[in-house]
Amino acid sequence: MSMIFKGKYIVFSLFLLTSIFGALFIYMGPKVLETSPGVLQLGIRFSDEFSVAFTQHPKGGPGASLEIFDSEGRLIASHTKLIVGRNLIPIDQDLYNSQIYTFKISSPGYETVILKAENDSRLFNPLDGCEMPNDVSFKPNLLGMKLHLKPADELSF
Repeated sequence: MSMIFKGKYIVFSLFLLTSIFGALFIYMGPKVLETSPGVLQLGIRFSDEFSVAFTQHPKGGPGASLEIFDSEGRLIASHTKLIVGRNLIPIDQDLYNSQIYTFKISSPGYETVILKAENDSRLFNPLDGCEMPNDVSFKPNLLGMKLHLKPADELSF
């Protein structure tokens, strides 16, 4: 008794398995989003990262920090040691309520970027009508930016 399967049975079984798993993902997808914590994806690039001078920094770059302030100016959260590329910042529902927040992204030797955002449960959105600086992209829970070097007269060592 040999185990030779005909091609049509293999194709049918693969189609059936794909259909079953696809249906499970469609059914369970919204339920997973309701119970999972929100995550802010912060992408950071540096304007001089392809220069020779940038090699003085460690592999992840000079490091950046994100400070989140509430509408009254109190520091709510601080995330340090952010690296070049994507950084995942958890959005704790107990820590953030529905109000306007200020994001301050800074790195030594680079210009600081300040943005306004509003929170809706686990979702940070850009504030309506707020001007975005150059090289900043802000969509719901996605924030990408390029930090530029400070002018030479502003640098202090």
